[in-house]
Amino acid sequence: MAGKMSPLESRLIVRKGNAAPAAQRESTPENGVPIQLTQSVPRPIGRPRRACTIAITVRLDPDRYERLKAVGVNEGLTNQEIMVAALDAWFSTQAGA
Repeated sequence: MAGKMSPLESRLIVRKGNAAPAAQRESTPENGVPIQLTQSVPRPIGRPRRACTIAITVRLDPDRYERLKAVGVNEGLTNQEIMVAALDAWFSTQAGA
């Protein structure tokens, strides 16, 4: 990196979970007319988590993983939806379930 870095001020350090958006500010482009910068609210990525769920990890060989991805894309399903449906189908075949 070239040049001197600015010191990190205490007002810039925020505890995790306590971050707040910066105040709106005005910017002046080359033509001298101020532009109002507005902040946009980011949309959450993916689907919201459901309450009372437990995360697990499944290790798949590359062939199964590629098939899982292909089915998900073709059917418009997430890996979560496919795995839950597969588990439900398997549970229904088990004796005493």
